[in-house]
Amino acid sequence: MKFISKDSRGFAISMDLLLALIPLTILLGMVTVNMDNMFYITEQTVFQSSIERVGTDAVDTLLETSGTPVNWEQTGNPSVVGLAKYDTTKKMPVESYLSPHKTNALQESYIQDLIGPKYGYYLKITRIDNSSVVVKTIGNNNTPPSSNITNVIKIERLVVTSNLEIEASLEGIIRATGEPRTYTTSFQTNDIYVASYDYWVLVINRGYDAASVDVNANPVVTESEIKHDITEVKKQINETYLRNQTMLLDNIVSVRGRSTPGNSMDVYIISAPHGTPASDISLENIAPMKCRFEFYIWVKG
Repeated sequence: MKFISKDSRGFAISMDLLLALIPLTILLGMVTVNMDNMFYITEQTVFQSSIERVGTDAVDTLLETSGTPVNWEQTGNPSVVGLAKYDTTKKMPVESYLSPHKTNALQESYIQDLIGPKYGYYLKITRIDNSSVVVKTIGNNNTPPSSNITNVIKIERLVVTSNLEIEASLEGIIRATGEPRTYTTSFQTNDIYVASYDYWVLVINRGYDAASVDVNANPVVTESEIKHDITEVKKQINETYLRNQTMLLDNIVSVRGRSTPGNSMDVYIISAPHGTPASDISLENIAPMKCRFEFYIWVKG
């Protein structure tokens, strides 16, 4: 018994083909949707990778180089900015050891030139042992990126730096012999440095009865301020005493004291960013400290 006549066979084949095409059409539709998602994900991945590459290159330049020229902080005009301390003996940067002078001289435009105009950024350096102590913040109006900024890349590194810089010292040299004696050292300044830093004399006294400290023949610490029972004296150097020409020039430090044999004294010349309070001028703040370096970067809207 024939259920399908010869005239109906074409119709049956067409129905079979149609039924077969339905799942194929659904499958192709699903593939098309997934392809769109895959293209979107790929595009986003490439986009994120591009931002991350720019940020990583910028951080590597900041932390692993001293910039071009290596003494750009003395002129305030870097071709390429870098923060690594420059070892003048080895003629090379000390990677991830940030120069306080370079960090203090860092300006927003220097980093913007490094990453290009289409990116926004925010940089924050804080102490590892006390995150409330901020060494430096710069970029994006000195605040972290807001939640409405998308595709923010964060790059974090461990660095070493200090709040202050020792410019010159007479450490382990001043020893009482019973007779007055003068000790000298020097440090350099120019107009950029004098405009950016306060300079301090820090005296650590171990029994000296009297001593004075002069800078370029100008009295900074007088004899009456140092007594055998006073262990520490800190005095800010009047900026008019300092050399402030375009080129770096020497400032002569003279320490003259007298005491009984066996007593000693250390004298340091310290630079600190303008406005640093006297309470922060200490050997503890001079010592290098571990810090967290956080760099955020995103594409500007």
